[in-house]
This record gives sequence, structure tokens and C-alpha cells, in this order.
Amino acid sequence: MSVAPPDHGPSRAQRAAQIVAQAAPRFSEWERAGHRVEIYSFGEALATATLESLRATPQGEATRMGEALSELRGRLAGRDVGAVILISDGIDTGRIARGPLDGETRRTLEGLAAPVHTVLVGERELRDLSVAAVLTDDFAFVRTPIKLEAVLRHKGYSDRQVEVTLAREGRLLDAKAVLLRGESGQEKVSFDYTPMEPGNFVFEIKTPVLAGEALESNNSQVFTMKVIRDRVRVLHVCGRPSWDERFLRSILRLDPNVDLVSFFILRTDNDELPLGANEMSLIPFPYQEIFDEQLRSFDLLIFHNFNYKPYWVEPYLPGVRDYVQSGGALAMIGGDLSFASGQYGESALRDVLPVDVAGIPSEGPRAFSTDSFKPRLTAAGRNHPVTSLSLDPKANEARWAALPSLQGINRVARLQPGGTALLVHPSQTAVDGKPAPVLAVNNVGKGRTLALLTDSAWNWGFAAADDGRGRSARGEEASSAKPAGDDGRALQRFWEGAIRWLVRDPALTLLHIDLDRTEYRRGQTVAARVRTLHADYTPAGRTAVTLDLLPAEDTSGSAGVAAKALRTLTVTTGDDGEAHAELAGLAAGAYRLLGRATLDGRAVEEQATFVLRPEGRELDEVVSRDEVLRQIAAVTGGEFHAGTLGTPTIRPARQVRVGNLRTVAIWSHPLLLLLAVGLLAGEWLLRRRAGHG
Repeated sequence: MSVAPPDHGPSRAQRAAQIVAQAAPRFSEWERAGHRVEIYSFGEALATATLESLRATPQGEATRMGEALSELRGRLAGRDVGAVILISDGIDTGRIARGPLDGETRRTLEGLAAPVHTVLVGERELRDLSVAAVLTDDFAFVRTPIKLEAVLRHKGYSDRQVEVTLAREGRLLDAKAVLLRGESGQEKVSFDYTPMEPGNFVFEIKTPVLAGEALESNNSQVFTMKVIRDRVRVLHVCGRPSWDERFLRSILRLDPNVDLVSFFILRTDNDELPLGANEMSLIPFPYQEIFDEQLRSFDLLIFHNFNYKPYWVEPYLPGVRDYVQSGGALAMIGGDLSFASGQYGESALRDVLPVDVAGIPSEGPRAFSTDSFKPRLTAAGRNHPVTSLSLDPKANEARWAALPSLQGINRVARLQPGGTALLVHPSQTAVDGKPAPVLAVNNVGKGRTLALLTDSAWNWGFAAADDGRGRSARGEEASSAKPAGDDGRALQRFWEGAIRWLVRDPALTLLHIDLDRTEYRRGQTVAARVRTLHADYTPAGRTAVTLDLLPAEDTSGSAGVAAKALRTLTVTTGDDGEAHAELAGLAAGAYRLLGRATLDGRAVEEQATFVLRPEGRELDEVVSRDEVLRQIAAVTGGEFHAGTLGTPTIRPARQVRVGNLRTVAIWSHPLLLLLAVGLLAGEWLLRRRAGHG
């Protein structure tokens, strides 16, 4: 009702108030005839109104016409109703909406037993384009294509083509041209979208603001969607069959949470073939399909002792690099065909690997050594999810110390900037003089990478394969330091933790921010529940958490958060590891709540997104509609008018005539007087007996 005509005249609400004010003499005439005139306003609910309150700007978030009529019937129950006058623009967001009157509304109108006269407040010429509705599910799966549909409603823009855009947190994803056919109507637009990472995200479907539009705020719809991971899709590419490849492939294949696609090279084009190539059953390596067409459908890519040079993969490595930087995950496992031996120091992947192999020769012991060693946990490795074989720090170190030795390590020059070594060689050093990394990880853009610089990690699968005589299956003496209960699943636990970390499994986060909802209406307070956990997932009490409120489209990193934060709150969790925070007085828009804390010496962060709607769904459609108002008038025998009250008929007030009136004094009849005196005396005696006299 706040919509105004194109000439900037009075709004619909103001015109409705004028109709009521102009009808004041008629109301006075009805009151002299014995009627009682009552004024109500309705939006989300029915409320008593006055001429002064009707002149105020409407603040409701919804218009529920059918529900308001039901409430009116309840208020007027048992009273004779002369007539009801309903003034509206015909737009309803309640149960009757745009369709025919529902059964409950019809019963309500019949129960009033009075004519309902309806008055349409609208504009003869109104031009508007709106995103009236978004048709999509509340959640989607990672790397699974979905359709996002929107309904556009338009009036006054015949055969006009407009561009409709889809954005996620301020970043443009797609744009479609839509033709607005006819003088008025609605059009559907559909966007194909494939989410690439889990989380809660804010989307916006938007149209341009055209010249002469009645309202600009309904030209976009902002909505949230939760993206979850169904199964982890893993692409495993191995340079040759080996025990390490066999063990890893078995772990991945038997994991119900992993969808595995595995390729390993059995021959190269340089191999001598006893038969012709056409008589071999082996298929050519499908490098183009894998690295060009299907790569982004996978959550994790594993290069397992793989040399890209002989297989025409080099032109696709820039695409692999972009895949990682945009949110993908890459794990590279060592061997004599990997890292410097695979000439990755010259490839596009040099920038995303956790280690730098520049200057390392591709052949000889300076590239790959075959000595036996036991890797050592670093300070970062003691608490990292990838190397957490046990949740207890001391037990975790004992388990790593008890694992069998490894054979062979790929040499590197140094860690890349931002790279972190989790396992290092006990004696060898890198070119920079620091301990040679055996296992390193890195965050690259939105993605993550892992480097395991050996192809003998399969030995960890024999940690508890004791033959009963104090010797392991590999012939080594069983370690007395081996923790009790070690079931030989160290290799499986390692790869489970590595995969979960690489694909950013939400279960690994130690900081949780839970909102009571993802969409709020104007004036509502945003309530957040903050939870902190230790590395063993027990509550971390008395932990300070900093909450930065940012625009949803602001995706800046740590360096830019403090300067761009709209608000900053600090909460401290209680003994149960929980705290609560509230944000009030926010303007309409999409927001991101970024939390930061330090847990067990590790800096962690988590975020949650939400939307604050300016007007709920009330302004999704602004073109006035007369269908429902005409139906209400027709069902009740009332009249329909547009823009004016007219001369509505009203049922006459029911009158009760008194034909005779007689007044009798109680003391004028002796028997009545005696009865009254007797009752008073009886009451006195009873009070005396009861002790009240």
C-alpha cells in the first residue's frame, strides 16, 4: 500500500485514508440511524484503527486478507452486522493469494451474514518489473548441477528485453536475456549452477531498474542455500602399479563416503609390445576427458608417482592449477616419477604445491634417495588433523614413533610460502638447510594441497601385523612403544584425515557458528550460537571468540577483515564451550559473520551467512489486482468499486419496540415485603450461628 503512481501522487495507503475521511459524513448518518461504525486496519493481523492512524506509512510485512476476515468474524460474533467495507489494492500474501476464494474464506463471509463492499485502490497506469519469486530447494550437493528459477512479473513494458543476473555473494555467476511479452504478465528465467564447495551461501537474482518503475526495491531477490557434500569424488592417477598404489586404492575403494575413479599406467608408448597396439585390450589414457571435461566434477585429485610428460597432460596443468585455486584439492605422492623426478618444477603446478623443487635435478640420488628412515612429527604436525592418528597428543606421538620405517624420499629445495611441514626427515635437510619435509600441506586460494614425498607409506599399514613372535610381517622387531589397541589402521586413519582436511570437511572445524535462521525480516534480531571444541572434540570452555560482521560480498582475507568489518563483537564461551551473541538494528542486506579463535594453540575460523529482508515478501508484486475483491463482493451480495466508496447499501439496524412499561415498588405488596424481611432475618441468624455475628 506504500506504492505511489508514476506522477508521484499520494500512495495507495494515503488514498485509502482519504476515502475513509471523505466518508465521515456518511458514517455519522449511519450512527444516527442506530448503527455503530468501527474502523480496522489489517496486514499481518487485524488491528483497531482511527482516521489518524490510517494516515501513517504502512509497516506490515504481509497482507493476509482471508485471515483478517476470519478474525473480524470472531470479533463480531453475536452482533448484527449491517455491512463490511473492505478497502485494498487486492494483493494478498495469505491463504487466498491470487487464486479463487478458498472454502474457509467462503464460510467466513457467510458467517458475517452481511454484504461486503470492496473498494480497489490502484493505478490505471503503472509500470513495474519485479523478481516476484525464486523457485529453488533449500540445499544442494557439491558438484551436482542444479537449476535456479525465478518468476518475473511485469506491467507496462511490452516486448522489452532485459538482462537478468545471478550472483553469489556479490560475484556474478551468470546472466540471461529475457523478453517481456505483452503489456503485462510473468516470465520465468532459469540458471544452471554447479556448487563447488560446501557451506551456506547468499545468492541474488536481479533485474535492471527500468525508467518509470513504480518501485525499485522489488527488482531483486536475495536468498540463501546450504550446500552439502554427499560423497567425496576422488580422481586417482598413478604412474605405475605398486604396493603403495594398491594399498591406497583399496582404502579409497572400500570407503563408503568416497566415489573413486582410478587410472594407473600399465604401459607407455615407448614400451615394446609383443602384439600390435590394436590387439591390446588396454585403452588409451583419456587425458583430455579427465583434465579438461571432468576435472571440476571431482573434489580431490591425487597424482601418485605420476610423470605428466609422456601422456600429453602438460597443456592441461594450468587448468589443474586453476581448479585448485578455485576450491579444488590436490595431493601429490612421491616416487621416482614424481616431484623433481617428474619435472614438476617446470610445470604450472609449481605455484600450488606445498614444496618448491626448483633447481633439483630430475635424475639421480639428488632427486630421489632410497635410504630407510623414520619421519619425525613437527610442532605443527602434533595438532594437525592430517597427522592426528589419535586425539590424545601424547598417544598420537607414540603411534607415529611406533610406525615402521619408510624407504625413499623425494628431495626438495624448500617449502613454498605458506607451506607447512607436518613430518620431516630425521637427518636430511632441504636445499635451504631446514629439515627435509616428508609431508607438507598448503592453502592455495580457496583450495588445499598436500605433498607426501615418499611412495612407501603403505608400510604404515603393517604397524600391528605382529606374527606372534614379537616380529612384524616385514620381519622387523615389534616396537615395545606401540600403543595398546593399535590395530594396524594407521595408513587408513592417515588418509581419512588427509582427505577430510583437503576437502574441508565441516566435521573437522573446532569453531561452530549456528544462526537461529538464515533469513530475517526487518527489525528482527540476529541470534548466533557459538561453540568451541578442543582437538579431541570436547567442549573448550573459557575461549574468547571474535565475531566480525561483513557484507556477504566481502570475501577478503585476514589482512582486510579488520578494516572492512561493519561491527566487531567478542564473546567468551562458558564451561560448556558455548556462548551467544545478538546483532540488532541491521539494515537490509546480505551479511557474513566471521568468527576467529585460538584453540589448542591453533588459529581457527568459521563463518555463517544470512539475509535481512527489507520488506519480507510484501513488495514482490505491486500491480493491484481486482479479482479477489470482485469475488468477495459477489459472494456476499456486496458492491465492487474502484477508487471510490460509492453509495453502499447497508442492512437497517434492528429495532426492539417497548409497548408497555410498568414499575412495581417492592414494598407496595405485603407478601413481597414479608419475604424480603424474612430473608434478611434468616441471613442474620445463620451468621450468628457461624460466629460472624
